[in-house]
Amino acid sequence: MKKIHLLMTVVALSLLTSCLKDQEDLFDKTSSLRAEESIAADYKILAGAEHGWLMKYYPSPYRTYGGYNVFLKFSNDGKVTVASDIANANATAESFYKITQSAGVVLSFDTFNDIFHLFSTPDAPLGGDTGKGWEGDYDFEFISAAADKVVLKGKKSGNYATLTPMDTDDWASYINKVEEVEEDMNFPNYKMKIDTTEVVIYKSHRNMEMNYATATTDTTINVPYVVTPNGIEFYEPVTINGQQISGFKYAEDTFDFATIDNANIILNGIVPPINETFVGDLWATSLSNIGEFGKPYWENVRDNIMPLLGETLNYFYFGKNDSYWGVTFNSGGYGGVIGFQYQLVGEDEIKLVYYANGNYSNGDWYMSPQKDTNGLVPLYGLIVPLGCSPDVDDKGLVVPVVRTFKLTCDNAKSPSWVLLTDVDNPENTIRFVGYGLDPFND
Repeated sequence: MKKIHLLMTVVALSLLTSCLKDQEDLFDKTSSLRAEESIAADYKILAGAEHGWLMKYYPSPYRTYGGYNVFLKFSNDGKVTVASDIANANATAESFYKITQSAGVVLSFDTFNDIFHLFSTPDAPLGGDTGKGWEGDYDFEFISAAADKVVLKGKKSGNYATLTPMDTDDWASYINKVEEVEEDMNFPNYKMKIDTTEVVIYKSHRNMEMNYATATTDTTINVPYVVTPNGIEFYEPVTINGQQISGFKYAEDTFDFATIDNANIILNGIVPPINETFVGDLWATSLSNIGEFGKPYWENVRDNIMPLLGETLNYFYFGKNDSYWGVTFNSGGYGGVIGFQYQLVGEDEIKLVYYANGNYSNGDWYMSPQKDTNGLVPLYGLIVPLGCSPDVDDKGLVVPVVRTFKLTCDNAKSPSWVLLTDVDNPENTIRFVGYGLDPFND
């Protein structure tokens, strides 16, 4: 019996030694060698997509601006060609990329690309805070990589980006279709009903603000999305009243769009009156868009006030800017808000008046008499057509005047411009557009 026991012990030790040897074989490569092999494999996968990749890319740590389609063609010599629906459909830009080991395997777009770095440049070419821009990523950690799908994670934002191979080199057609779908599905706001819960939806960039009430609370959720040829696709699904929603299906010539998940839940596009659309957005104007009444006041600011200040008026917007309403301006790098109040009249008229208590940041300084401008109020001339008197009071202060305007536009569903015409003075007109203008040169 003792011999048998000894034999079994020897056999057991032999088996144990064998198991340990097998485990040691699993780690016969150094970590640096494994990293090199992983990097080489990822290079091969990225460069192996014959027609390039479609990347669903979300800048900003909070995905404030939604998602965008970015097309990437990687070559074996470290170059990458980029296109995107943030740029012209036929535009491409070439730069370099690299894959390195840095707390994981990382893909870096390490030289400036005129398209890809629009999302991250602090000059804010797409908007956002100066010095930050959209805070997009250009370094990404590999989460998974295969020939049919690559998943990346932004090193700065933490947002996930998925890459899938394209089946054609015709990226422009995809972008053009996305633009068509986005235009057809674009409404000032939306409504959606889930059982007895009504959801009111507002949109900014590619981000939906969904508002709804339950028996106990009012809820607001922000839902970033990307536009595809098939409709709207959320960054991640949301659940409302027990129903999961991951996006909306595109349909032509309709105001109604079914969710991807449930054909019985419908997104209804709403076209509000033009005056409601106007007060809910931010609009730009310039000297060339000011009527005969207001033109001399604008010209005086350009020709006399700006030289005294030694500044350039960088932009002049009017309307809703976060919690502020009025003129949003930047002069010589000094930004601020000049407050206004409004009252809607019917569906196509609005009353406007300057409201000093609504001034914010540098708004008070530019709307008060200054030594730099020989005692004159620097920017009051710009708002004379909108809601103040051409004459200041005996203290040199701006005198508010209520003006009533009739609004017209090119497209009530999605206006690219809105014209305000003073009902008491037809020569007082201001044309606003939905994109940036140089106040004195456009």
